[in-house]
Amino acid sequence: MSGRTREVVALTRDLVERESENPPGNERAVAEFLRTRLEDSSIPFEVTSYEVEPDRPNVVARVGDSEHGSVLLTGHVDVVPANAGEWTGDPYRLREQDGRIVGRGTADMKAALAAKVLATESYYEAVDDPGEVTLGFVVDEEDTGAGTRALVERGVDADAAIIGEPTEREVCIAQKGVARYEVTVHGESGHSGRPDDAVNAVAGLRQVLERIEAFDDRLRAETNHEFLAPETITVTEIEGGIAPNVVPDSATATVDWRFLPGTTSAESFDRRLRELLDDVTVDERTIGVDIERTVFARAAAVPANHDLVQGVLDAADSVGVSADAVGFNAATDARFLIHDAGIPAVLFGPGSIQNDAHTVDESISVTDLVSTVDTYRAALERLLS
Repeated sequence: MSGRTREVVALTRDLVERESENPPGNERAVAEFLRTRLEDSSIPFEVTSYEVEPDRPNVVARVGDSEHGSVLLTGHVDVVPANAGEWTGDPYRLREQDGRIVGRGTADMKAALAAKVLATESYYEAVDDPGEVTLGFVVDEEDTGAGTRALVERGVDADAAIIGEPTEREVCIAQKGVARYEVTVHGESGHSGRPDDAVNAVAGLRQVLERIEAFDDRLRAETNHEFLAPETITVTEIEGGIAPNVVPDSATATVDWRFLPGTTSAESFDRRLRELLDDVTVDERTIGVDIERTVFARAAAVPANHDLVQGVLDAADSVGVSADAVGFNAATDARFLIHDAGIPAVLFGPGSIQNDAHTVDESISVTDLVSTVDTYRAALERLLS
């Protein structure tokens, strides 16, 4: 193992072994480690840290001169819970196995954070007139995105941003949005021995499900995007009934709508769903349907011919990574940077969102991690000139 490989694996180990599960949001230990690591660097980072919520600090470090351009390298320090009993080893003790490193957060996304630190240091040491690099390490991406929202609200500024999501080292330029709802059908309870005297909310919910399934078919047929799958609307949870001998007077479904870039108004999705679920009837009686939006995350994209996209693609190619511009069929913190800060942002990182992130025995390839360090550095060289 080369010295460079040992260095990035060691830094990843330091990050993984500081547990930062969200929920509940235990990011302080890893954030404080990053702050100290950057303050102690031979590179003259200007390091700041501030609490987004109690005991949940963002860490921001800047170095270089913005007259030569500016790039934000950002990522989240929180991880999803590991459910340690299902792992073959301790999820918070990094181990190496068959050319991979295993531990919670290796793919999503502590290895990418380590790569960003080392790439920035390498870039700054090698360039005579370095542009400005901002490292933004944020909390709470796995829940509401409060960390990146705070970063934007505090005025983060850059010409471009790269987020370290696990994209299998592809350059992700577009991401879906999500509108999530709790849909509750109201009936009238009664004894299950005399169901005709009641109004079964589950029967009403069945109609809701049928309408949503038909709407999903239409969305898939009518929506398209060069880099993303069609829009979908999916029922992901159902709850109803209080006892086996009681006709339920309410039943609830969680509805998850994944949509394409374009519309950014939450109210437009609310209106379409209400129109879809209007006039639900049970035994020819119209029953009440309540719709509550619980999540709204905007879709976002940058043009395929944008200088940022081409710069990262060229950077990957220069270090032997065959990358393409692709889409990301989930929501990420890029939406805050693109829509609220006006910073074009792409995703690039080691590991797979589908096969590695959030999994038992989460892992990434060491070779892919090292090439990610090289790609980040090469991207800085191209974007800052």
